[in-house]
Amino acid sequence: MFSLLGHFGRALLDFALPPHCLVCREPLAAASEYLCPQCWAPIRAVRPARCPRCSCPNAERGCANCAAWELERVLVLGDHAGPLREAIHRFKFEGQRQLGEPLGWCLGQAPEFAAALREVDLLIPVPLHAARQRERGYNQSEELARGLSGVLGAPLCTDHLRRRRATRQQASLDAAGRHENLAGAFEVCGVLPAHTCIGLVDDVVTTASTLSACAQALQQAGARRIWGLALACPFLKPPLGTRPFLDAS
Repeated sequence: MFSLLGHFGRALLDFALPPHCLVCREPLAAASEYLCPQCWAPIRAVRPARCPRCSCPNAERGCANCAAWELERVLVLGDHAGPLREAIHRFKFEGQRQLGEPLGWCLGQAPEFAAALREVDLLIPVPLHAARQRERGYNQSEELARGLSGVLGAPLCTDHLRRRRATRQQASLDAAGRHENLAGAFEVCGVLPAHTCIGLVDDVVTTASTLSACAQALQQAGARRIWGLALACPFLKPPLGTRPFLDAS
């Protein structure tokens, strides 16, 4: 009975307020789609030629995008531009929490990452400070990780990593400032499972300083294999005229 009433209520709401794409505002066939096919298409597009370390499309060996990164590997769905950037903005800053799991599914289902993602057997979202999470109402990285977990079947752990102090917004800082801002900001709680490949989940990775700070805390607690998993990166593009990277492995 309650399920029937809920379905009727949603149908009535859709009739009174027709669903629309959260990015381009075009009408949708159903509210559960969130984005229109034209906006989903570039987000789900396959990008086969990538740097094996940071996922930068068309990056040559010695990729400039991740030259200063400390992490072994970061799998990134796409460039922080276009519909993906707009979807992340709606999700992160405009309270559209429902976008988190579908965006996590997109990352988990990316064909070019299929083999690599099979190695990840534990997902840990980058934690927010408690005050920031209360302000936003949710941790966007946790919502993404929930979608990823549903695709990969890897368990999601939200209590092994904690942000021990509030930090400044990273967006206003340069690379050195980001590193200093996050020094000692994270700590591990409890005992980490042995022999796991941990996937650290975040929404956007720029200099990888947040992921690196989390990884350092996890490594000090005994973790050995740690990868970053993110939706987007404002990739540094290779100079014009350089040869694209083609992974021969």
